[in-house]
Amino acid sequence: MYLTVLGCNGPFPAPDSACSGYLIESDSGNTKIALDMGSGVLGRLLAKINDIKELDCVVLSHLHFDHMSDMPVLGYMLDFSNIESLRVICPLTPADNRKLLKGKFDLYPPEDCRIGEFSLEFTKVKHPVETYAVKLKCDGSVLVYTGDSNICPELSLFCDKADTILADCGLSSAVWTNAKPHMEPRACAHLAAECSAKELILTHFSPLFDKEALVDEARHIYASTYPAEPGMRIRI
Repeated sequence: MYLTVLGCNGPFPAPDSACSGYLIESDSGNTKIALDMGSGVLGRLLAKINDIKELDCVVLSHLHFDHMSDMPVLGYMLDFSNIESLRVICPLTPADNRKLLKGKFDLYPPEDCRIGEFSLEFTKVKHPVETYAVKLKCDGSVLVYTGDSNICPELSLFCDKADTILADCGLSSAVWTNAKPHMEPRACAHLAAECSAKELILTHFSPLFDKEALVDEARHIYASTYPAEPGMRIRI
């Protein structure tokens, strides 16, 4: 499978960047899944695919706006493109945020399923709102996206033996505590090491922190650590 980073900031974008959003494609290119759709992601997605009709599904890890704010705009695009429906997998809460999606998309809860050539699995993680990590299996490879989460046993078990972990590194170690809503570099690195992942990609970078410093800190613990960069495309 291929992972393209469309946006990797949170909870707000850096200049000339975008919030959380990723395009996942099978090796054949016949199945395409958008993973989160934060502020500024839709335009970057459209630069990577030929037609919005190629998109098989949108998966939203949770319904905070830095992960779903481009969804209503995507709804406008479907209306003007005469596309009647698009499958969207998303949490049931917060209800007010979910209402923004009703009537525009075919909504499904986060349950294990198959989308084209992909097998998808979900587990609830530690965040202030209902949030899910997502495991995508295709072409013999396994990608786990942590969504927004602090460390928790469920996440460690879920990531076991993933080829690639795309991990929330929303905080620096200097401000992190167990009560915070995000992980920090050391926690991400320990997660990847414990799960025997082949590589760790840090994402959800806050513009308030030095990204290079976060990556360097993680690499001291887990050498195969890389930063998500807008536009990067890797094969998993």
